[in-house]
Amino acid sequence: MSRILGLFEGEEKGPLVVLLGGMHGNEVAGVKAIQEVFRVLDEGHIHIKGKIVGLIGNLRALEEHKRFIDYDLNRVWNDGYASLIKNDPEAFVYAEDLEGAQLYELIQKFSTGDYTSKVLVDLHTTSAENGNFIVIPEDEAQNAIVKALHLPVVIDLDKYLEGTLLKFMHDQGYISFAFEGGQIGSSKALLLHTSGIWEVLSAAGSIIPLQNDEFAKYSRVLQEMSESLPKTVRVLYRHYVEEKDGFKMVNGFHNFQKVNKGELLAKDKFGTVESPLDGMIFMPLYQEAGNDGFFIVEEII
Repeated sequence: MSRILGLFEGEEKGPLVVLLGGMHGNEVAGVKAIQEVFRVLDEGHIHIKGKIVGLIGNLRALEEHKRFIDYDLNRVWNDGYASLIKNDPEAFVYAEDLEGAQLYELIQKFSTGDYTSKVLVDLHTTSAENGNFIVIPEDEAQNAIVKALHLPVVIDLDKYLEGTLLKFMHDQGYISFAFEGGQIGSSKALLLHTSGIWEVLSAAGSIIPLQNDEFAKYSRVLQEMSESLPKTVRVLYRHYVEEKDGFKMVNGFHNFQKVNKGELLAKDKFGTVESPLDGMIFMPLYQEAGNDGFFIVEEII
């Protein structure tokens, strides 16, 4: 499989939109959604402005169906890492060294050009239900592209998760956000990501969608999936875990579910893990890999 899922370039000036799937190799819905959208674009019936690129983040992890091989490729991005992965590939030690180097080289290559704007959408899924939301730096929360998705917006998660690609590319001048499209492995996640990509391309000015029922349904999907969810939330607490902790969430929690201070949320080798405050649970960990046990968030009115 190639790291480049596709490339479309219009004759008119417009935005650069980079669609990134498989940053975590066990999250395949984003890759499949990009392929589905590109299948329609390949038919040539839609007018394109600027450039649209589809990339795979961690290609080897995707091929091995793992979140990552040696380290999480979405927790390392900073200027020091960018300098490191520009070195001779023969000096690389870990699998993700090469993955990061190849990905960054492609992003830099496509970034060169005269674009009206540059957008990077990092497509993810979560291990719990109701995992459909946008993660974006607070100063971009009112961006028209983000608003077009109608999904809950988490404005400050990047402050708790060091080294995300979205924050790194935001600092490079991109409108950059993570698009969480639902639960890992669910058919809903594929539909939500596909719908979201079309809305992003339209809102960014990359395309003028065909006026038919097929395209009209995508906006409805996004709105219907978010009807009972908060519009904007901020993080109050992060519960960090390590593999040696033996952390295990209590079954049944889903994103944005209300929890009370003192409520039992998980267990580990130290005993019980209770909610430290009232709020909503967010991104409860129901997979083996990962350092984020859960977050507590609150809605911003």
